[in-house]
Amino acid sequence: MDQPNIFKYATKELSQDAFIFWLLDHANPKYKNLDENLKKCALDLIAEFFRLENKVMPSNIEEFSLFKQYKNIDILLKINNYNIIIEDKTGTKSHGDQLIRYRNIIVSEVGEENVLAIFFKTHDQSSYKKELGEGFKVFSRENLISILNLYKDISSDIFNNFKDYILEIEEEVNAFIFKNEWNNKNWIGFFKYVQKELNRGNWGYVPNQNGGFMGYWWAFQKNEFCIQYLQIQQNELVLKINSNKAENDKKFRNICYQHFLEKAKHEGLSFSKPARFGKGETMTILKTDYLVRSESQLIDLVATMEKLRKYTSFIEKYALSADDFIH
Repeated sequence: MDQPNIFKYATKELSQDAFIFWLLDHANPKYKNLDENLKKCALDLIAEFFRLENKVMPSNIEEFSLFKQYKNIDILLKINNYNIIIEDKTGTKSHGDQLIRYRNIIVSEVGEENVLAIFFKTHDQSSYKKELGEGFKVFSRENLISILNLYKDISSDIFNNFKDYILEIEEEVNAFIFKNEWNNKNWIGFFKYVQKELNRGNWGYVPNQNGGFMGYWWAFQKNEFCIQYLQIQQNELVLKINSNKAENDKKFRNICYQHFLEKAKHEGLSFSKPARFGKGETMTILKTDYLVRSESQLIDLVATMEKLRKYTSFIEKYALSADDFIH
């Protein structure tokens, strides 16, 4: 909707905390004259938390209480004998052992069987392995949209502003299909597609002295001397190595460059030497273009994925073993 939206300006996690807290509070039985649809939406949200935890939501709410920053937990919702930990994130990830600490605190108070732990994430991240491993269930933007979209007739500006804001994020992430110049959200949408198609890899923003880029890395071939892998650096696909020890950088770089360039020519691939070999923990050995675009400069996803699979097979087929680095 083309009108001012408070959540376009209030983008911090505290603003999102406030909305979640406000919406959940509509399920509080102490309120008697609320918008019935907002109450149903709040109950649907809570029911989804229970579904994610494979638990049955109480049919009758006898006790209900909400806490902000209880022992540093973003939101703690208590329903009857259940305690729901909600760790709310926008563009950041969990850090350190915070999730483990929060969960252990509440488990010690009410018991394991009465704890639900929800990682509430409205922006995207490459992997939730850490959060899942620490006992949290992921409540994603897709989960949120599936609930918000059930309610078309709520008149609350707060609700509708937040809903429009979330839908705009989703629309922009997926807009890479319809645009020829991509921003970071468009790159995220493309990388999510690649990740789903390849069923491997991770992505994220990579800072460097030139301003950084959105990257995607996968196909790691590891041995005790040198790691070889592929990385997308926005419009460029590169083959990179990590020689593990600085004293081996130049030697291993030259071995890998000569080997992979020869094999690329044999396979008819368009890998070429970078403008210069860098120095550091990781080094680019070869580079190529990989994006296939239509006449209108929109991405051809089928042809692009075909190229990426071809380069994936290439590095898997010709990866150097530890013995290849011993001369």
